[in-house]
Amino acid sequence: MSLRAVPHLDDITGKVVRLPQLLRSRPHNTLDRLGAYEGLPMEDLFPAPAEVPEVRTEKRWRLPGVESEDLMFDSLYEPIEPHFREHYHRRKRRIQTVYARRIRPDHASGRPRVLYIHGYMQPESLVEEVGLVTTMARMLNVEIIQLQPPYHGRRKPRGSPYSGELYWTADVVRSVEAIRQTLFDARTLLSVMQSEKDGPVGIAGLSLGGSLAAMLTCMESRFDFSAPIIGHMDMGALLRDAPVLGAMRKDLAHFGWTHEDFGKFFTEIGWDELKSVIPSERIMLLAARDDHFFLSSIVERMWEQWGKPEIHWYPTSHMGFIPYVLGGVGHLRRFVNRLYPTATGR
Repeated sequence: MSLRAVPHLDDITGKVVRLPQLLRSRPHNTLDRLGAYEGLPMEDLFPAPAEVPEVRTEKRWRLPGVESEDLMFDSLYEPIEPHFREHYHRRKRRIQTVYARRIRPDHASGRPRVLYIHGYMQPESLVEEVGLVTTMARMLNVEIIQLQPPYHGRRKPRGSPYSGELYWTADVVRSVEAIRQTLFDARTLLSVMQSEKDGPVGIAGLSLGGSLAAMLTCMESRFDFSAPIIGHMDMGALLRDAPVLGAMRKDLAHFGWTHEDFGKFFTEIGWDELKSVIPSERIMLLAARDDHFFLSSIVERMWEQWGKPEIHWYPTSHMGFIPYVLGGVGHLRRFVNRLYPTATGR
C-alpha cells in the first residue's frame, strides 16, 4: 500500500468526531446580528477586566511533591450582541462560573507561573490533569493554572451531549461571544494571579488553547512570556482546514456562508490588525509541519509577523504531536529557564 493511500491521522480524527457531532443541537442563524460588532474599537470588542473577582478555592488532591486545587469565580464578562446578552442573563448558566485548576509543585515558590488553556472538546479529565498538566508543572517546576473555557468540562450546559459542543458552531454570534468570554476570563484569571503575589506570569496553550494563547499574545501585555503550542489565530483558515470543524462548515453552508465569509468578518472587525504586544524574545512557538488543523504556512506567517521568535518544528501532524509533548515541554523548560535563570525555586 502506498503512503498516499494511508489516511492522515488528523483526517481520521475529523471522521471520528463526526459521530458525537451527529448529536449536536441545531444552530440558530445569527448572521444578520453580526453588525453589533462592526465599527467597535478593539478595546471594546476585547476589553480588559476592570476588577478582580472574589475567588473560591477547594483542595482536590495531593501527591508526593505536588498538590492540586480548584479556583472558582463569577465571570465578569458582558456580551455585546443584544439578543445573546438577554439570553445570557435570563437565568444562571454554567458558563457564568469560571473554573480553573491549579497544579503547584512543592518547590515552585519563586519561579514564574503559567496560565494554561487546553484544547477543543477536552472534558477536563483526570488523565489530562495528571498525565499532562501535572507532568508539565513538574518538568518546568512552575505553578500552572489551567483555565476551563466556556462550554467545556464543568462549564458545559447540562443538556449538551459533549464537551465543547457549543463553542464552535454555525451560530456565529455565540461562537464570537465564546471567544470573547474565554479571552476575558483568561485576563481576569491573570488579574487574580497577580493579586495573589508578585512575579512573572506567562501564557501557554495547546491546539485551541494555542490559538487562544496567540490571541492573548496580541491583547494582553501583562503576560511576561508566551508559548502557543500547535495553534495560530487565522479564524478563516482554521474553519477551512480543521477536520473537526466539518459540522460547523456544513451548517454555515446551509446558511449561505463559507470559511471566506467567516474570515472576512474577522478582518472587518480589525482582527488582522492585531500585533504581538509581547517582545519576540519572550515568545516561543511549537508547531507541526504536517498539521491539518493549523497549517504550517499560516503558523510561519504569524511567526514572521511577530518578529521571528524562537520556534521549534516537529515532523508530525496535529494529533501526531502527542508523542512529542515531553520534548516540547523540554523546549519550554529551557525557554523559561533562559528568561529567568536565577529563579530556581525553593
